[in-house]
Amino acid sequence: MARLKILMFISPKVDAQNVNHELTTRLAHTLQDVADVDLKTSWSEMDSEALKAYHIIHIFGCWNLPSARLLNKAHHLHIPTVYSPMGGLQPWVIRQHRTHYDYSLQRQVIQKASAIHLCSNLESEKFGTLGWNSRTALIKNPILTSLITFEQMAAMMLSLYEKVLNTHARLLLSDHSCEAIGHLMELGVDRDVLFDQKHCEAMRQNLVLLDTTDWQRIFLYAADEGITEVLKKGLDRIQFVAPEVVIEQIDRFSSTHHYVEGDLKDSELCYPHPSTIDKLNELLKPQESQERAVCTQLINLKQEMGRGEAPMLHLANIYCSFRFTEMDEDRLCDVVREMGLSDFAERLMAVLSDVMRLSEGFQPFKTRDDRGYQDMKTDITKFNTWA
Repeated sequence: MARLKILMFISPKVDAQNVNHELTTRLAHTLQDVADVDLKTSWSEMDSEALKAYHIIHIFGCWNLPSARLLNKAHHLHIPTVYSPMGGLQPWVIRQHRTHYDYSLQRQVIQKASAIHLCSNLESEKFGTLGWNSRTALIKNPILTSLITFEQMAAMMLSLYEKVLNTHARLLLSDHSCEAIGHLMELGVDRDVLFDQKHCEAMRQNLVLLDTTDWQRIFLYAADEGITEVLKKGLDRIQFVAPEVVIEQIDRFSSTHHYVEGDLKDSELCYPHPSTIDKLNELLKPQESQERAVCTQLINLKQEMGRGEAPMLHLANIYCSFRFTEMDEDRLCDVVREMGLSDFAERLMAVLSDVMRLSEGFQPFKTRDDRGYQDMKTDITKFNTWA
């Protein structure tokens, strides 16, 4: 991974305590050997572009507006954060803020943080009872214990930063990476793309632009979304050798997301409802098996997306259905309309056209390119969203 650029922020109120000042100053100094670190007690002069220059922002201390505003700003700008409460969330401290507005604000800030750094076993134990954020790391304070040196703390903190960045691989995908994922998915399931030599050459030129960090994030994303083999098939067909990424050796926080496993089902509904099944049986004849399979996939995909359970693999599956299934498109459109799926299907056409280049000749529905399509694209790809 490239040399990290880190912003450390500690408010003047928190920095006024000698132990906090010494910790942040010495930690920043020790990290300078392996990262570019800026330690600040004010960020009011920094605009969004200045903040976006940092890979990660580390905030120290609780119960102050500058820290809360910085974390909220970082979250809005898609910059991962580490938050060190510095003992500020111990029960006897929290009790002083129970009736104040800043209690609610502090809880929201902790929940948005990418990871929480805790300095002692007691702090870790008490923080766990709050249930505000499960992504925690215990790295002790060398000023308060002789069991760890600043060099060791710096190494552990750097590992924590990398763990946070790896956890948020999909958030940090570059535009070139997102484009590469869609195009490799298309080629991975559709060999005929190779006949478009101009497109394949443009794809190779885009792949060359990706560095080792880009490829690591692409394969982390692919592992989460069930498309690793699809991407590898695309790479094999275009004869491009990507850097090897061993997912099992990369440290990440556990995901809280649950996806439907396996390919998108076309023979049964994932969330069956008697009225839906009855309507399908009423609309479709027994011999219209292909149309039934595609309708079933559309229903399943819509319901999965509504529950946040649709992996990117299922976009590749529905692409294959439209691209390779012989069916009566007029009948399909009629059934989809009667099932109340027209809006969903039309926006899906726009997503498939945009992400995987499904051509108009294989689109049974008209394309609806509106705000709803943009939301659908985000929901199914999860590109540049928080994990």
